[in-house]
Amino acid sequence: MKRLAPAKLFSCGALLYRAIKYVLALAVFTHFSTGYAAPGSLDLSFGLGNGKVIATIGGDDNAHAMTIQPDGKIVVVGACGSTSSRNFCVARFDSTGALDTTFSNDGKVVTPVGTGNSDAYAVAMQSDGKIVVAGQCGIVGARDFCLVRYNPNGTVNANFGTNGQVITAVGTGDDALEGLAIQSDGKIVVVGTCRSGSYDAFCVVRYESDGTLDASFAGDGKVITSIVANAGDAARAVAIQSDGKIVVAGYCGDIAVKIDFCAARYLSDGALDTSFDFDGRVTASIGNYVDAGSAISLQADGRIVIAGTTTITGDLPLMSAVRHNPFGSLDTSFSTNGRLTFRIGSGTESAASVALQPDGKIVIAGSCAVGSNDDFCVARRNSDGTPDNTFSVNGSVITPMSVSDDDRVAGVALDGEGNIVVAGSCGASPFRDFCLARYEGGPFGARQCSLDIDGDGKVLATTDMLIGSRVALGMTGSAVIGGITFPANAARDQWGTNTSRDIRKYLITQCGMNLL
Repeated sequence: MKRLAPAKLFSCGALLYRAIKYVLALAVFTHFSTGYAAPGSLDLSFGLGNGKVIATIGGDDNAHAMTIQPDGKIVVVGACGSTSSRNFCVARFDSTGALDTTFSNDGKVVTPVGTGNSDAYAVAMQSDGKIVVAGQCGIVGARDFCLVRYNPNGTVNANFGTNGQVITAVGTGDDALEGLAIQSDGKIVVVGTCRSGSYDAFCVVRYESDGTLDASFAGDGKVITSIVANAGDAARAVAIQSDGKIVVAGYCGDIAVKIDFCAARYLSDGALDTSFDFDGRVTASIGNYVDAGSAISLQADGRIVIAGTTTITGDLPLMSAVRHNPFGSLDTSFSTNGRLTFRIGSGTESAASVALQPDGKIVIAGSCAVGSNDDFCVARRNSDGTPDNTFSVNGSVITPMSVSDDDRVAGVALDGEGNIVVAGSCGASPFRDFCLARYEGGPFGARQCSLDIDGDGKVLATTDMLIGSRVALGMTGSAVIGGITFPANAARDQWGTNTSRDIRKYLITQCGMNLL
């Protein structure tokens, strides 16, 4: 092997040092480049240039959940049809907001499940790209847990359950499935509410990846837990910890007297985790009447954020949240003794979903009344619960999606660019539609800067490093990507277009560069 002379080694090293120095010098800039909107503004590259998408799916469309795929595509699920005939419905949108025509040819799938009305309330992505949708369906006078799995192209995956569907009776009466999560080993966990004796209880079911009940979970795959004795419990959301423990959140108590936020944590075998508030169960009271938890998210440090709605006697419902330490106690460093309440609009409000940014900021989305109608409402709070004043006005934003009709939020998630995507329903029944809005996350929000500049999942010398070197040398405009051949799966392959495929926008918003 030929060795380079010391002088040449020094020369190569000096050039490399200078290139790295230029890159670092560019990266220290954190000013938001002119031409991009401030955090909390609607992303005008989404939808028809206004940051919004409205799509008719299959009749009266009511969205209940959403997720974002690693490639940026957005999946929204819910119930479509009419009051007397409802079915699971799934829609997938490109990162631009257009319906994805590679998904069932038109971006939409409607699937009857069971023998009566069926409503999808949860969705999760498998690592292989398959989509699991869960909810409830009618079976001979009762309501059961129901799941359907779809292939990445939108067809029903026949290898799951029976012809792609799984139906499970859990309690002694109607079962209402609300939450879904997929473990790292591919097992599927669903949660909801079912009847146990004279009262409703938390219900957790775990399936093998093929849809069969997991016998290693409580012996038959099912766990029914009473959180508060002789009262009603409702499980609304689930999350899986990195150690495999399952955290379920919702509300419990007597609705005629007082209900509280509540949560339970289970070991991987289905037993309650007694290290969580001593018996695996915890309740949290915020107001003096209704505290209804509806969404959950787990911080990287193990703390648990639950968002929902609080009603104080004599006042209208408002948004609320609590944060628990890893072992169940309320985190007193969050807001007021671990409890947060706030109002965005001027009337009744309810939080539907919560997402955590990599920088620790908390995004809470829901519906709030402005005048006689409900609108999309989004708030971003700092890690301690205080408003993030870099986000819109005083940390919150209100977005009317339809004209003179109610808009209801179903879910919120962050995409790979740090944008905030909110999905729900808008319009008046029986002609409601799926609706989405996307907001700028901004350089002060979710930073997800990577050397994988083109977003193809790899860091290559011929694309990513070449682009970085050209930027470091001061090149601008189309010359930065001139002559580069991008992989077919690249998420970003343009320059200066101000779209989701814009490399310049990515370097500014997610890497903090000040590119003119």
